[in-house]
Amino acid sequence: MLHVSTKVEQSAVVLELSERFDFHVVEHFLSALEYTEVTHLPRHVILALNQVNVMDSMTIGRIVTTSQRLKQASIRFALTWQGGEVGSTLKAIHVEAMVPTVATVEDALALPPW
Repeated sequence: MLHVSTKVEQSAVVLELSERFDFHVVEHFLSALEYTEVTHLPRHVILALNQVNVMDSMTIGRIVTTSQRLKQASIRFALTWQGGEVGSTLKAIHVEAMVPTVATVEDALALPPW
């Protein structure tokens, strides 16, 4: 089961995910993201994947389309991860070419604005 915690740091909202992030729970993620956008009106959304242990192709695709949608809305979007099986998968498919990707939330907060 996916766990999502939300933190507000500076002008950013950090969504920290843990456990399984697959097609069974992608709607839970999207609901949390929508709530975050409406409630906090962020200028930057950071998706922290360091505690995710399973991710499938559907969720990777959803991350990419979410990144594109937020970019059109002038909201910066970034991923964080520091290795593990999920990190290896994301690196192998070069997700960093489609979505800004850094190691830590602090690195994501330091990214320049759009």
